[in-house]
Amino acid sequence: MENEKLVPPFSGETAAEKLQLNENEWNTRDAEKVSLLYTEDVEWSDRTTFLKGRAQVKEYLSRKFAEQQDYKIRKEVWGAKENRNAIRFQEEWRDRDGQWFHSYGNEQLEFDEKGLISKRFGCISDKTIKAGERSL
Repeated sequence: MENEKLVPPFSGETAAEKLQLNENEWNTRDAEKVSLLYTEDVEWSDRTTFLKGRAQVKEYLSRKFAEQQDYKIRKEVWGAKENRNAIRFQEEWRDRDGQWFHSYGNEQLEFDEKGLISKRFGCISDKTIKAGERSL
């Protein structure tokens, strides 16, 4: 996996490269592939969900990608230092009833020596939008 070639410590440039690979994986909506970005014992938070371990992350992402139709994400590095990155992101998706959403958030990532995410703490807000307001 190309993602594993980029390991800490991160510069602004290598953090951006790592993030682009991460974004690409997320946009596949493949819970198995995305879960492999994380360590076996990852600590994870997302909205009101708190998980421990890759298996729980994979299960959560399987549900998320099934529920959030036409899911897309864009990510941007806000800061990088050694083995930690601060990320800003925007998700766009629709629910099963056809209502579109923009989800905006920040996440703090901590990486292990192999370049896998060992800690992920996310804070996310959802906003309903009309189909014509989509931007991703």
